[in-house]
Amino acid sequence: MPATPTDGGSYDGSRLRQIADGFDLEEFRRRNRVALGMDGLYLVTIGFFANMFVRGVWPAAIAAIPMAALLYFGWSSSKPFFLAQLLTIAVVATATVANVVPL
Repeated sequence: MPATPTDGGSYDGSRLRQIADGFDLEEFRRRNRVALGMDGLYLVTIGFFANMFVRGVWPAAIAAIPMAALLYFGWSSSKPFFLAQLLTIAVVATATVANVVPL
């Protein structure tokens, strides 16, 4: 029996199930070493473009299209990989602005 919220509508948990399906841990268990290596290379590449992106106008212009393409690939691939890309961009951009990471 579905729970009834206070507004009178019904709630079946389908949205929560969709989010949970996007983070299936079985996906990580099925991956082999080559696939994980390729994911690592994608993350290193997106980190390099994120480094370029915060270095000025022209480096950002050069890095924008490949970074958008890699982010689209990550979104199409799986949600955990897309989130790993966003986390990589945030960490590398923060480290670059703090002058911790050289080009």
